[in-house]
Amino acid sequence: MTSNVEEVPEPRSGAATLAYEIAIAAYAIAQQRRDSVHQRIDVLLSFVTTVTVAAPVVAAAILDDPGFNSPLLIGAGAIFAVVVTIGLVARLLGSLQQISPKELYERWLHYEEAEFRERVIFWSGEHNDGARKLTYRKELAAGAMTVLFLAEGMLFLAWIGTTN
Repeated sequence: MTSNVEEVPEPRSGAATLAYEIAIAAYAIAQQRRDSVHQRIDVLLSFVTTVTVAAPVVAAAILDDPGFNSPLLIGAGAIFAVVVTIGLVARLLGSLQQISPKELYERWLHYEEAEFRERVIFWSGEHNDGARKLTYRKELAAGAMTVLFLAEGMLFLAWIGTTN
């Protein structure tokens, strides 16, 4: 998504050169944080799926009558569905904003270097705020997935424990 608003604060200071480097680096840092939380979500999805598929198979192998119609097992399956839904939605929704190279070409190249840098700094800050909020929501989703997975595991253990 691009920045369509032309209003930018007018700081006019020598610090713009220093801040410009930080502003540019902020995009890479935001991308790394988003990639990190996506990796966490992917690992959780893989782990939860493995445990959910393995639990009934293991139970069938070690128990005489595992009771596959148990409300505990059905509850664990329902939690699994919720965990997968949260993970997929968190993974798919939301994207990072950046300054568009097309917008730079079409609307910014006429600026003097100092004003150009100040605009980059301003929009980097705006985009960074959005990136932090997006990453935080994805981190919350990963945390919810973890808590729900623990609840699912407890239901699996209760199911196996009551089946004996």
